[in-house]
Amino acid sequence: MQVKVKIEGQAFYSASLLIPSRLPTIPSAMPGICSLHLSPSFVLSSGTVTLDVNRRKVLLIRCCNSSETLLPKGRKNKGETLDAAALRETYEETGYRATLLPLAMATLATSEQSTDRRAASDGDDGLSPHTEAVAVTQRSSHRAHKIIFWFAATAESLAMPDADTQQEGENFQASWVSFEESQEKLTFDDDKAVAQYVIDAVASAHRHSTLPTI
Repeated sequence: MQVKVKIEGQAFYSASLLIPSRLPTIPSAMPGICSLHLSPSFVLSSGTVTLDVNRRKVLLIRCCNSSETLLPKGRKNKGETLDAAALRETYEETGYRATLLPLAMATLATSEQSTDRRAASDGDDGLSPHTEAVAVTQRSSHRAHKIIFWFAATAESLAMPDADTQQEGENFQASWVSFEESQEKLTFDDDKAVAQYVIDAVASAHRHSTLPTI
């Protein structure tokens, strides 16, 4: 599904958003389309949709320099895994120590026990909880092609965040908002879509009693 959304530092761009909960099937690669980016021209980033599931809260950050409200994310370090980068950046930008949240969401990733890639595209039925990336955002500019991997995470909203965790030049204010309020607070449409996707997955897990004990 092609959507036109507002992103940081640019007016608008077109992005492909896959929302399996709203689509009958999940398409694989678009036929005939190939994009090559060599290492000096792309950057990998990771972020989280961090929830306090019991209190129905979402962790957001407000950039005090731009007044934008965002999901926490940042650039991956050399040798760092994508999920570790997502949790580290969340901690640095908010002061909250999040952990990955296993959810039974559709994914094309194969399990360790099976190499049957067809099973990953059969739908939501029978899926077991996992902590793979739940979404990918791609943003292109004159400087670099940016690929952002998003992970579902959880943290305690009533915990006291650690102080002085932000890097030099960062000026973020963390806040917990309700699931519903997150759609009003977030500045960019792609952040809204990713957040709602994870929130919907949590709601589905509650209905089917597949949400793990946190």
